[in-house]
Amino acid sequence: MGTTILRRYVLLGPIARGGMSTVYHGFDSHSARPLAVKVITPTHADAAGREAAITERLRHPSVPKVYDHGSARLPDGSVAPYVVLELLDGVALAGRLAAGPLPWPEAVRIAATVADVLAVAHRRGVVHRDVSARNVMLTRAGAKIIDFGLAGPAGAPGLPADDVFALGALLLRMLTGWPEQHGPRPAPVLAVPGLPRAVAELCRATMRRKPADRPGSADVAIGLWSSIMPATAPPPHALPAPALHHLN
Repeated sequence: MGTTILRRYVLLGPIARGGMSTVYHGFDSHSARPLAVKVITPTHADAAGREAAITERLRHPSVPKVYDHGSARLPDGSVAPYVVLELLDGVALAGRLAAGPLPWPEAVRIAATVADVLAVAHRRGVVHRDVSARNVMLTRAGAKIIDFGLAGPAGAPGLPADDVFALGALLLRMLTGWPEQHGPRPAPVLAVPGLPRAVAELCRATMRRKPADRPGSADVAIGLWSSIMPATAPPPHALPAPALHHLN
């Protein structure tokens, strides 16, 4: 049926491969629950514990749950760290964008969700460090932010602002189809039909050259959520948006 580790987790086949890990579709033989099992290369052993600890600290509905982590002996006799995660039923944002830009309301909702996660992470002392289309999954429950394996302490100078810049670059790509920018360059004027001016200005603000001039992730989350709420909704401080809920 598949490789079994720890006499419990059955690995059915790879879902994704990267330089640090391979993610397998699997299930828990004790509970028959479907899972994603990330097997990490031994040279990045610290990533397993870090990702599990960060996810536990965030407890955010838009971050996959971590059920278990540790080290396991593989069939070839080697020992590798692993993380057992919630299995997501969806597609990577990168795949969606291969077909072109998204409708602006969908793009803004995804970006608002990412900003929401970053706001919680930054408030709790964590930066993601790899915000990109390949690390956003689109599921029936909404966007999910994955792969905190490279995450670091938010206290390092400029790192939260780097996350904000990456978010702005991602929003720009979703709105226009242009490649994500990976360094401070002036954000172009957005001429997207129907896009609220406030969103265009916020996107440009996230990509300002000087990190100190960029808005905080919480301000970005609130601004984006507010832009897609109905005009008759209560004032922002009363909105039931995830960003406001988790920032209280």
